Amino acid sequence: MSNQAKLAELKAKTDRELQILIERELDRALTLADVAVNRKPGFYMDAERAYCTVVTLLRKAPSVRQTERARIEAAVKELRFRLDQVPAGARAQAHGASAATVSTVAGS
Repeated sequence: MSNQAKLAELKAKTDRELQILIERELDRALTLADVAVNRKPGFYMDAERAYCTVVTLLRKAPSVRQTERARIEAAVKELRFRLDQVPAGARAQAHGASAATVSTVAGS
């Protein structure tokens, strides 16, 4: 097997694994967003971070097939919608708790 063939095989494997990672993180984010919408604001920040991770990883995965990309992008839009459904007070509370945790850790 030539070096080019090995490299192409490795890239294809990496692309598949990246897509799996994106899909798992997206599923996790959707679950966290559902919990956050149901008045568990502590999960909002985790869902927001997972959303950012998915968006970032998706940008780094240009070789995802168009049909798969369209499906993932639709799920990302659904996730953003769900995150936007979290009441503003719960979001502020989650941001405040996150800031308090950072301050506590920084002060240690």
